[in-house]
Amino acid sequence: MHQSAVQHLQQLYQQLSQDIPILTQQLAELGQTARDVKRDLSSDGHLDLGTYTETLDTFASIEANNRQIDTLNARAQTAATRLAHAKLLLPQAYFAKVNLAYDSDEAEDFYLGKVGYLDAAGNDLVYDWRAPVADVYYANRIGATSYQANGRKIPVTVNQRQQFVIDHDRLIQAVDSQMAIGDPLLLAVLAANRSGGLQEITATIQTEQNAIIREQGHAVVLVDGVAGSGKTSVLLQRVAYQLYQHRHDWTPADMLIITPNVAFSRYIRGVLPALGEAEPLSTTYLNLIQALGRRFGLAISSLADNHLSVLADLIQAPHPAVPKGLTPQAYNQTKPTDSFIKRMQHAWRWLQATDQTPSDASQWLDWSALAKSWSLATLTPYDQLYLLVQITAYTQTTTAALFVDEAQDYDADVWLLLAAVFKKSQLTLVGDHRQRLMGSAPQLSAFFDQHQTINLKLTTSYRATGAITSYFSQFAGDWTTAIQAVQPQGITPNHVPAIDWASFQTATNLPAGQSLAIITPTDAEAIQLAKHFSNAHLLTATDRQTVQTGINLLSLSVAKGLEFDQVIVTGWESAFYQDSRFGQNRRYVAASRGTKALTLVESL
Repeated sequence: MHQSAVQHLQQLYQQLSQDIPILTQQLAELGQTARDVKRDLSSDGHLDLGTYTETLDTFASIEANNRQIDTLNARAQTAATRLAHAKLLLPQAYFAKVNLAYDSDEAEDFYLGKVGYLDAAGNDLVYDWRAPVADVYYANRIGATSYQANGRKIPVTVNQRQQFVIDHDRLIQAVDSQMAIGDPLLLAVLAANRSGGLQEITATIQTEQNAIIREQGHAVVLVDGVAGSGKTSVLLQRVAYQLYQHRHDWTPADMLIITPNVAFSRYIRGVLPALGEAEPLSTTYLNLIQALGRRFGLAISSLADNHLSVLADLIQAPHPAVPKGLTPQAYNQTKPTDSFIKRMQHAWRWLQATDQTPSDASQWLDWSALAKSWSLATLTPYDQLYLLVQITAYTQTTTAALFVDEAQDYDADVWLLLAAVFKKSQLTLVGDHRQRLMGSAPQLSAFFDQHQTINLKLTTSYRATGAITSYFSQFAGDWTTAIQAVQPQGITPNHVPAIDWASFQTATNLPAGQSLAIITPTDAEAIQLAKHFSNAHLLTATDRQTVQTGINLLSLSVAKGLEFDQVIVTGWESAFYQDSRFGQNRRYVAASRGTKALTLVESL
C-alpha cells in the first residue's frame, strides 16, 4: 500500500477532526452574535423621523443592520453545511480517486466522497460523487475522454482510477483498476449481510446504473431491470443526484417517492441522509389518492371497480346533453360536437371567471345521472376524482420530481391519474415487467407520449450468488438469457418436501448479523406460520418495521423489493406457484429475494 496514499488520508482525517470542533464553536459564536444584533435592534429600534436627514439616517441604519443579519445567516449556513459534511466524511473521507490531465496541464488527483468538502480557503479537498468530474470515474473509461459541466464539454485524460476501503484514518485497501469498480471490492460489498434498511451504493455504482442516475435529457425516465439489478438503489441515488443538480431550486420536499407499502418505505429510509440529504417525501399510491381526494371533498376508501380507462375514452367523445348540476350557460358556450372534456374545462373556466365555482366539488354534478348517460352502473369516488382532476385541469406544482418504484404493479388507472396530476413534474418509473404477480401491466410509455421519454434497462444482477441467480433466471421468461450474474457460484438452491416448523427455530443456527426470510404465498399463511415462532419478525404490508436480523415472516407480495441473506419459500409446489399465467413470475420473484442461500419447500 503506497505510503503517500496513507499519508494523504491521515492528513485529511486530521483536517476533518480539527474542523469539527472549530466549526461547532463558530456556529455557536455566530448564533450568539445574531442574538446580540437582534437584541440591539430591539432596544434601539425606534424610528427617528423628525427631519428628512434623520429619516434617511434611520432607514440607512435599519438597512445596514439587516445586511449584517443576512451576512451572519449566510456565514452560519456555510459553517453548518461544512460541519455536517465533515461529520459525514469522518468515517470514510472518500471512496475513490481519479488522476486527470487537462490539455498540457500537470495531472491532478480528484478524490470522490459521499459529499464534497472544502477547506476554509475554499479549496476542494473531496469532490461530491455527483459532481460533473466524477462522471469520468463511473463511466468506465481510461485515457482520453470528456465530461459535461455548465453546458460545456470538458476534454480530459484519465490516467488512473483507484478505489479505497477506509475506516476513519486507516486505509484498509486500495485497488488500482482499469474498470470503474474493482471487482474484489464490489464483491465484498455484495457479500455483506442483509438486515435493516437498504444501503446506499455510491462507491459501487456501475456504468449502466450511472447512466440512469445522471440522465438529464428526458422528462420521463422508464427503467426496466432484472431482479437484483439495484433498481431501488438507483432510484434513490437518482433522487440524490437530482437534488444536487437542482440544489439552488429544489429541496427534498419537492421530491415524492411512491412506494408499494409502508414496510418498503421503512426499508429505504436512511439512504438519502447517508448521502447528506434530508429524507424526501414518500407515500403509497392509495394514501396519495386519498389525500388528493380530500382536496375535492371526496372520501376514497378503495381503488377497486373503477372505470378510469373507460372514462379516459368517454371524455374525449361529444356529450350533447348538459350534465345535471352544471349551469347550461356554461356548457352551451361550446359546440355540441366538441369533446366532453373540452366543454367541461371551458365551463369550469367560465364559472371561475364569473365567481360561480361550486363550494363542494364532490357534490357539484349529479354523478348518478352522468354515469347513466355513459351506460355505467356507477361512478366511484375514485372515478369522480379522475373526472374532477381533468375538468379543473388540476396539476401538482409543488412536486418537481416524482419517483415510482415497483412500477410494473400499477394498472392503467394509476398512470392515467398520475400523468394528469404530475404533468409538469419530472418522472422516474422503475420496475421489472417479469415481477408482476397478477393482472396485465400496461405499456407505460403510452401514458406519457406528450413528454420526452427514454427507456433504459438493467440486465446485470448483483444481489445473489451465481447459483441463486442461475436458478431464478429460468423463471424469468424473456429476461432468462439477458440476466448476467457477477457473484461467485455459492450454494446450490435446496428443495425439501416439508419442514417441521415446531422445532425449526431451535434447530436453526443462523450466523450472527444475518437475516432469514420465510416467504409464504399469502399474508394469512404468514400470520398462521408465526404461531410456531417466539421471536420471529412478522412483516405485513402495513407494518412500520422492515428487514431484521434473525427470522422474518412475510408473504410474497410484501417481500417484493426486499432482500435477505437466506430465504425459505413455502408452498413451492402449491397452486399459487403452479398458476398457468403468473406462476413463473411468482417463482422468479420469490427465488430472487435471497443473496446467499435459498431453500424451496414443496408444502405450505
